[in-house]
Amino acid sequence: MTISELAGALREVTVTLEQSRALTSSVVPLLAEAKAALMVVRQEPNGYQPVELDLAIAELGTAGAQIAQARQAILDYLMRL
Repeated sequence: MTISELAGALREVTVTLEQSRALTSSVVPLLAEAKAALMVVRQEPNGYQPVELDLAIAELGTAGAQIAQARQAILDYLMRL
């Protein structure tokens, strides 16, 4: 693989990472909305706990930040090629 081919492949990875970051960001408001609707019932007999959605929202935030860091690391590497 040539440096040019490597750079092209890494650019594609950064595009995919950005799409993943955008997806994680777009899911958080949906989860928050779902949580708000479910808070009306507090806890159903099926064991639903609002804390579970809080954890999911927090994990998505962390994932989005890590994806952004990974993307930036690849872009920094590309700049040095």
